[in-house]
Amino acid sequence: TTTTTTTTTKSTTTTTTTTTGSPIPKKTVPGEQCDICTDYPRKCVFDFKLEMLKSDADGRRADGRIRSVLAYNGQIPGPPIVICEGDELLVNFKNNITGNMTNVDGSSNVTTLHFHGIREKTRPWSDGVPFVSQCPITPEGQDHPKNRNPFPFPYGFNTDVDGAPAGTYWYHSHVGAQRTNGAYGALIIKEKGTYAIVEENIIDDPANTLVLQEWYESSTNQVPVSLLVNGNGRIGELINTGDDEQITAHLKGKGACFNLTENKHFHPDNFTTNYTEFHVKPGYQYRFRVIGAISQNLPLRLSIENHTFTAIAMDSRNIQPVTNLTDLWLAAGERYDILVNTTEEYDQSGMAYKIKVIGYTDQPDNHCPLCTIAWLKYPKQYIDYTYVTDSACTGFHLPSPLRTLNPVPNKYTAWKNRIKYPHWKYPSTIGGIFIADLREPKSKSKSTITNLANTQYIEFDGNITFNGLRMSYPPVPFLLQYPFFYPADKTDRCGSTCNGQPPKTKCTTKNPATCTANKYCNCQHVVKEPWASVNVPWVEIVLVNNNKVAAAHPIHQHGGWYWVVGEGQYNHNINSSFIRHQDKINKISRNFHNPPPKDTIQVPPGGYAIIRTKLDNAGTWIFHCHINYHVTIGMAMVLQIGEPQDWRTGPLQRNVECETPPPPPRGGPTTIYWFYGMENAERCVTPGTEVTFNWVNKDHNVNTVPEADYDSCNVNNPTPYAGDCIWLAPMLDGSVPENYYFACGRYYNSTTRVGYHCKHGGMKAKIQVRSVCTL
Repeated sequence: TTTTTTTTTKSTTTTTTTTTGSPIPKKTVPGEQCDICTDYPRKCVFDFKLEMLKSDADGRRADGRIRSVLAYNGQIPGPPIVICEGDELLVNFKNNITGNMTNVDGSSNVTTLHFHGIREKTRPWSDGVPFVSQCPITPEGQDHPKNRNPFPFPYGFNTDVDGAPAGTYWYHSHVGAQRTNGAYGALIIKEKGTYAIVEENIIDDPANTLVLQEWYESSTNQVPVSLLVNGNGRIGELINTGDDEQITAHLKGKGACFNLTENKHFHPDNFTTNYTEFHVKPGYQYRFRVIGAISQNLPLRLSIENHTFTAIAMDSRNIQPVTNLTDLWLAAGERYDILVNTTEEYDQSGMAYKIKVIGYTDQPDNHCPLCTIAWLKYPKQYIDYTYVTDSACTGFHLPSPLRTLNPVPNKYTAWKNRIKYPHWKYPSTIGGIFIADLREPKSKSKSTITNLANTQYIEFDGNITFNGLRMSYPPVPFLLQYPFFYPADKTDRCGSTCNGQPPKTKCTTKNPATCTANKYCNCQHVVKEPWASVNVPWVEIVLVNNNKVAAAHPIHQHGGWYWVVGEGQYNHNINSSFIRHQDKINKISRNFHNPPPKDTIQVPPGGYAIIRTKLDNAGTWIFHCHINYHVTIGMAMVLQIGEPQDWRTGPLQRNVECETPPPPPRGGPTTIYWFYGMENAERCVTPGTEVTFNWVNKDHNVNTVPEADYDSCNVNNPTPYAGDCIWLAPMLDGSVPENYYFACGRYYNSTTRVGYHCKHGGMKAKIQVRSVCTL
């Protein structure tokens, strides 16, 4: 299909040229009207704003505690985006985050919007990754002299040509911890016809979507305390608390058990939240869409009381149906579509059935659970609105036998005893069904997927890196460098460069000279591959998770799906050399018969996954672990397909540095936005880190003060100057953390011995220097 889009500021029509050459006008309509499919294609327009709020109003109450959140249009999750095959999506997006948020969760007040799973074939500039496809969006607006983006930012895609078939997607911020704090939502593209495999009695309503997320004590305290289904949850009499060591273990993916203490917010007669409800009728098949909007290493398991179900799709793509499932696991970023057969034989006077969701903070031993429910209610059943899950998750531990889809691949015995293809096709076969044993419905030509350009090996290690490289980013986004704004010999770019078409593709690898076997390196990690529009080659990536007790890292690729052609696990630690040798002696097999497509896969600890990606989508696409802490500290790389002249950059400016600097790949925020009316800032940084106090107007200053003067705001410096002010964190004398205190000294009252900006404007900061930071 060849598509030509014609828009002007006054036009409300988009024209699409079909294969017959006849233009089909796309009528512009409010996005909220696009949840019902029509015979004609539409341009569905949504207006979104992201802002900092409190969880104190309907639509964003979360688990009932009041804390700072980020919300699209005031909701958590954000408003569902529902459109149909053939439609075009436009989201006019504004950043309304106040400066206060930067000193609540430690992240910058810039943001972006990413449509998770959408290929963006003609709009790579709309992929929403800061410093990869665009500059991050500042909150100042279009008139700010440093603004690098159109205002509002026109995110979107055309389902006809951008690689967006019908399926279940989601959207989220791609900056810092923003999605952890509520910046996410569902994105559904409806089929215009009935799901082909189901003959009758199917109810496919996008309202039957479950968006799953773990929820934290606050935006600064990363202790998981509850689970949310569609933004709704509750906490019982006990609540998790933890120290830095436990939080660090959780964020790194090693797992941790937290301490249970009294929940002071628990009022059993006065809940401010209810669990999500789904209403069904007997004798039908209901399509439920399940989205893993999970932030950290906390995979979640879903089951339904007295019901089994059939999986029909994963990560937006259809699969050969897997029937009679008892439960399903999801990691961060994964999605599954399931069919639930409602029974005629239900207790009409009984309580509604529970959709049970559980995860364990101590992986892989399944200790220390968190759990929640949603209600599946038949006619005449009742809901117990006093119910709340207890801290032991009583009733959530499923009895054997189980038929489980996508179990967390962190147990070698479970992998060894899995149900292989095609044996899982027998509904009575019991056990775990892993990704590599699933199949795509349509036959994929072996000659197509075996048109291999080259093979890349990416090994994970204890430093949470790819091949010992921790990702850093350029001040000019990769996509906007033309031809290359920074010559290769003047950057810290590293990785592989592959040129030529198969079978003559040649690759060279360049890494910083400072890299050693025992120390990771910071660099702009890019794997450059050739692009082609005909006789398209594929790149094979072998993901090696070398430690058998590591996290099962969920690896997500932007810009398109990959096909999983191999997967394996061992009962010992491994490395890339071991896998190469096993492959050389034919101990590793590949499946080219209808391999399953994915955009996010958990890589087994002490194991590998072999994926193949079609090189038909020119652009720069981030490839990363979807555990939020891991991508934030640099477990990522860029898959570059083609050359700058092949890329579409839309309305964005090329070869212009972003107004905000790229984040350092150290972990821990390093910018404090310094203004009157801010909230007190707290930061944790490692030795040698530069911390920037950022402000514009010549009305402030920054002073190092003793702790007592910090507490009382006894700081006097009348001299103003314009920012930035940069402070270098000193080296530690041993392993004991050290605290440093800062305050603005403007408008000092000598009688009360109080600085007005410090006391009444919130302008003070505490910075802790330690060897490991949890944010």
